[in-house]
Amino acid sequence: MLRYAKKIPVTELEPGMYVEALDRPWLETDYLLEGVYIETRADIERLSRQVEYVYISAPPKTHRVPLPARPEPLGFSRRGVAPAAVYSRTPQSFSAELAQARLIRDQARDFVLSIQADARAGDTLEDRDARELVVQMMASVSRNPDALVWFTNLKNRDEYTALHSMNVCMLSVALATTMGEPEANVEEMGVGALLHDVGKMKVPMDILHKPARLSADEFAVIKRHPQYGVQLLEQGSQLSAESLRIVREHHERMNGHGYPDGLQGDQISHYAQIVAIADVYDAMTSDRVYQDSRSPGEVMKLMSRSQGDFNPELMGQFVHTLGAYPVGSLIELNTGEVGFVVPSEERQPRPTILVVLDHRKRRYFPQRMRDLNRFPRFRIVRTLANGDYGVDIDDYAAAWS
Repeated sequence: MLRYAKKIPVTELEPGMYVEALDRPWLETDYLLEGVYIETRADIERLSRQVEYVYISAPPKTHRVPLPARPEPLGFSRRGVAPAAVYSRTPQSFSAELAQARLIRDQARDFVLSIQADARAGDTLEDRDARELVVQMMASVSRNPDALVWFTNLKNRDEYTALHSMNVCMLSVALATTMGEPEANVEEMGVGALLHDVGKMKVPMDILHKPARLSADEFAVIKRHPQYGVQLLEQGSQLSAESLRIVREHHERMNGHGYPDGLQGDQISHYAQIVAIADVYDAMTSDRVYQDSRSPGEVMKLMSRSQGDFNPELMGQFVHTLGAYPVGSLIELNTGEVGFVVPSEERQPRPTILVVLDHRKRRYFPQRMRDLNRFPRFRIVRTLANGDYGVDIDDYAAAWS
């Protein structure tokens, strides 16, 4: 018989404790794996909604090390003291990189939210933290290119503007880094990408969040947000000319049908062309107030077939980098089972799936890894939204890393 160190009410849990068992089977909760390390009060609150008592013990030696504390103020100077892992370029496994990628994702989200608040309040905008975050993203992609992409699947209609800016930056940095673009250029591009939509904070909220089709006059206001962004950033930040070009040109199109300046072809910054692809892809794969999301594969087909909007070479690289079903996509198979797309050992025609729910949408334990290249009778029938059937990509990342 298994013996646990101590049975306590959930209310007595403290950060640093390890929960080995519950007062009910793990399969009756929303946890994907058994065992949870308590890092924050949020972890305790999540447990308290599902159980009354838990069994605590010393964490197993194989359990993950808690994430490093988030630096205050947000981001930290390269001249200061920082964990070596933040800047290391040594390749490592997907699961090992997830923890660091999650921290970068959280910091990027908080940064964008703070910048948006400053812009709406008319305060001076600073780009220091943006630059630091981009450097960390570049290092993460060098260690493992899939971990950051995993987190771009985290969508929230209510936080679309902030998450969109963060996702566009991560996707742009991932693409440019894997293409071997010079690091200094990727850094400038990433800063512009993270701040590319800051001008929307000067657009009236009733237009920005209108749930119906915009009138011609309202769309004319929206189309001015690139100029608004440049004006805001020129007043207080130290953004380079190339980063400012990203902010101004991310809605320009290769065929000249974009805005605000109607640029075409090589008139558009090479890096703005990259950001434009990431911008449209993330927007179309996200739920917005006026439009439901489309699947990644459908969006890539639509973008690839567009009438000259995007640089075809860069578009091809983007499709190759992400694949029809990017890592982290939540999908349903023809069997009714549900799972995540996870990295394969090498690029293959069909993805590998971590199956987490059975055909009745009950949790598998243990979960099953299924390489669709080896099992042709299995096929993906649809892409799901994060959170469908109670499966959350962030919870899984926390459990796996």
